[in-house]
Amino acid sequence: MSRSMVKLIHADNFFPGDEANSLRKMAENFQFVETWHGKEMLNFNLIFPDSEQIFHKVLGERVTVDTKRSGVIRKPSHNLIHFEEFDSTEEWCFMVALEPTTVNFWYHVDDTNKMGEFAKPNAKSALEETNFNYRNLFEWKIHTNILLETNQCLFFRPWVFHSLEEGMIQYYRLLSDNKFRILVMGLPESSKNKVSEKLNDLFQSSSILNSMKERINNKDIDFSVDGQMRHCYRMLNLARNSETGVTIINMVCPLPKMRQILNPDIIVWVSDKKESKYPELNEIYVPPVYYDIECTDDNDESIQKIVKRIFSKRIT
Repeated sequence: MSRSMVKLIHADNFFPGDEANSLRKMAENFQFVETWHGKEMLNFNLIFPDSEQIFHKVLGERVTVDTKRSGVIRKPSHNLIHFEEFDSTEEWCFMVALEPTTVNFWYHVDDTNKMGEFAKPNAKSALEETNFNYRNLFEWKIHTNILLETNQCLFFRPWVFHSLEEGMIQYYRLLSDNKFRILVMGLPESSKNKVSEKLNDLFQSSSILNSMKERINNKDIDFSVDGQMRHCYRMLNLARNSETGVTIINMVCPLPKMRQILNPDIIVWVSDKKESKYPELNEIYVPPVYYDIECTDDNDESIQKIVKRIFSKRIT
């Protein structure tokens, strides 16, 4: 089965503790404006930290949160049948109920006999057809409905026909993040520069993101923990927007949290340098516990072992 054909995933407890109710109570004090999908808080995108990592664990695939369309608080129009705009079948919608609601999924039927209940299915999703009368319920039939209690959540594809009852939700749009990333990490003055260059020479469509060069380009030489984390997100965005199919990230990446954020397909740990000349870096540097392959030099044998490990995983 194609992964893009998985249409629905139901999950519990997106928010810890009672935060879903707290968010609902906070939202009730703000003004909602009528939009196509219902009433929304305009210019309010509350996106929680580490949400991409949570989504990755549930979906089993990397996704990017579309910041312009995510974190939206919405009161849906009651049972308005529609589909969401989309550019790829790999996209996901995500909603978490802030109060109980029901999500209905529909398919369009051939209404020639004016009895939709007994008619034949005509289109199961917007991948097949979109030009329908969405307000004539005789043309539609429910194939699935899901009751969401507060803090229960649902992943679904934007191209399925759906409607919601009026319960308040928070909505996210998730985009595919499928460019292959290789993290070559290690201390300054290790062989990671040479390893990155040799790997780059072996792929037809690849590029190197050099962490230090990007710091210099952005005039950002803050190596504190906060500075490291800020730079990590910068490198992630650059990798996602790379024009090549394979991106090699050449980076010290001293903190485990940074490796989680970068979420590479392959981690190459270049371990020939055990300590740097920078005491502040030595203080925060945590050698990786989880990695794909370790190398202690940049000789041809080491490079071939890395390449073999890379090709054991799918490059898209």
